[in-house]
Amino acid sequence: MIPKRYEIILADPPWGGYTNFGTAKIQYPTMTNSELLDLPWEEWMADRCVLFFWVTGPMLFRGENSQAKFLEALAEKYSLTYQGMPYVWVKTTDAGAPIGAAGPRPRLVKPTTEFVVAYSNVSVGRPLPLLTESQRQVIFAPKDRMHSRKPLAVHDAIVELLGDRPRIELFARTRVPCWDAWGNEVP
Repeated sequence: MIPKRYEIILADPPWGGYTNFGTAKIQYPTMTNSELLDLPWEEWMADRCVLFFWVTGPMLFRGENSQAKFLEALAEKYSLTYQGMPYVWVKTTDAGAPIGAAGPRPRLVKPTTEFVVAYSNVSVGRPLPLLTESQRQVIFAPKDRMHSRKPLAVHDAIVELLGDRPRIELFARTRVPCWDAWGNEVP
């Protein structure tokens, strides 16, 4: 398991609850909210910790296994405080233009963004000192060809915001320099 505690945790959980309508074929094992809650989150968190979670518009509030329900349950279990939505990833072409609708059919409008929400085990004030107060929330970055791979610009933005602190990416699919990684796809 993970040998130390982290002040920064970035997680892209293998969310369950997807349906066949309008969803890309999931190419990895998923977990239920209950399985995600059973992970040793408290063992990974330092005394002052910010947890960043990737979420998607279509699954944020859908059903009993929604991403929001997991986040609410995790916050209640570990007395975490919601810190907002620090990042919005606008998926772009390699040329930098926002991507158009492609792939499975949408229910209404094809989502071309993903979001990062933040929680902390510090309930009052800033959980960690900020190195900048002028960081942009919106990140324009190309969509990787590999399903679900997220842009490294978010890792960089987190370090720019909070500094060179002990940090880990949970459910990682690749290794990122200066970040510890945990997940069944980490090389």
